[in-house]
Amino acid sequence: MSNTFISAATSTMKEVETTMQERGTQYCDSWGKDGVWLLSKAIIKKYTNTELPDDVLKAIGLAVFIDQKYSRFLGGYKKDTALDLIPYLRALISITSKESN
Repeated sequence: MSNTFISAATSTMKEVETTMQERGTQYCDSWGKDGVWLLSKAIIKKYTNTELPDDVLKAIGLAVFIDQKYSRFLGGYKKDTALDLIPYLRALISITSKESN
């Protein structure tokens, strides 16, 4: 059985993976060993008097990036924005799934 939606999504996921891998080699591992959350920690501490661990800061950071990227659609549709948004959503699902287990 042919499914047009699945075919279209599968084709696009290949492009998402390629874009993600290309950009991943262009930048440092900002979510791993190279990641620092100094300003995020300081701002959260200032406004909530709470110290959060790095894994929570990663989830918050991803949510902020996703909000920012999604709001770019207010300027109209751009394929690059859509392609770049998907890996951030996937990472957020992965991080928040680990915390809920």
